[in-house]
Amino acid sequence: MTSIWALLLILAATLLARRAGNWLAPRLPVGHLSPEARHAAHVGIGMLATLLALVLGLMITSAKHSFDERQAELLRFASTVVLLDRALVGYGEGSQECRAQLKDLFASVRARIAERRHDAAHPGMLMVNLQALTRLQHGMLQLPAATELQRWYQARAMQLSGEIAQDRVLIVERNDSSIPTVLIAIVVAWVILIYLGLGIFGVDNRTVNTTLDICALAFACAIAIVIELDSPYSGLVGISTEPLARAADALAT
Repeated sequence: MTSIWALLLILAATLLARRAGNWLAPRLPVGHLSPEARHAAHVGIGMLATLLALVLGLMITSAKHSFDERQAELLRFASTVVLLDRALVGYGEGSQECRAQLKDLFASVRARIAERRHDAAHPGMLMVNLQALTRLQHGMLQLPAATELQRWYQARAMQLSGEIAQDRVLIVERNDSSIPTVLIAIVVAWVILIYLGLGIFGVDNRTVNTTLDICALAFACAIAIVIELDSPYSGLVGISTEPLARAADALAT
């Protein structure tokens, strides 16, 4: 819901800026609204609008890249869990307890992601996951590998469990926003200045004002999209949990 509140606040701020410009325009000295002054102001507004478009495009690109990375991390985590389970199955008798521990760990992670509650919001849960994974690794090390095949599957299982531990840490470490809040505030300040200038130096009629209001809504939606893409584990737009569902089906076999 953060993106919705941001959309409403940004829209309200831009609309108020335009109205403030309309209110201020007739109160300025006549020379400040001469054709030359309006032309110079429109050039400055155009330059600021161009800069705003460039920065906003970069923000959307960065947020989308971060979103895709989180989706890839989730897919890699689900795939590694399935491969680890298959390695334990290949080991044979004696790995049932380790498989049960793996299923419990996976179910815990899946439940929290499905609820859009990320580990970074609950730092203690990361330690719980790593402790459970450490116990699983200890259990796999204690498996009596009597044959060369079992030793290979045991080594493979340890390698995969290490990858899972690394992925879990990376997911938490990358939970920080890829778009600094200060940058969003600066961009919003720019559009407020643009609308203030349009209110002062633009034409004040219903058609123009309605067009500007629609553009303000479009800008607010763009910022909301950036916020949504930058928070893939929460909000209206979230990463797909279908890889986790397929992994759960594979673990059940």
